[in-house]
Amino acid sequence: MATPITGGTTFDLGAAPQAAAAQPQKTTTAPTTAVKQASKSTTAYTVKLSEDAQVQLLNNQGQSVSQISTITDLSAQAVDGYLGITQAAPAADTTGSK
Repeated sequence: MATPITGGTTFDLGAAPQAAAAQPQKTTTAPTTAVKQASKSTTAYTVKLSEDAQVQLLNNQGQSVSQISTITDLSAQAVDGYLGITQAAPAADTTGSK
């Protein structure tokens, strides 16, 4: 008859004792050189939209023609042109007045 071994499993027989849990390292409040260098190498990029693209973007965001005209400093006719809005031609006088 087999006698069970108490205090462990068959997988850890003869294994080295487990290491103590790692202690958290102390943190410092002073920034490190690596952090300072990383912030210096950050490059900001800007994009300048064409008037047409800016008008299209503002229109897609729900701005009206008059609002777009004010924001972009363009005339309402220029904004209409970028948006493909055409003005209806004046109706011809069909009353036959002489």
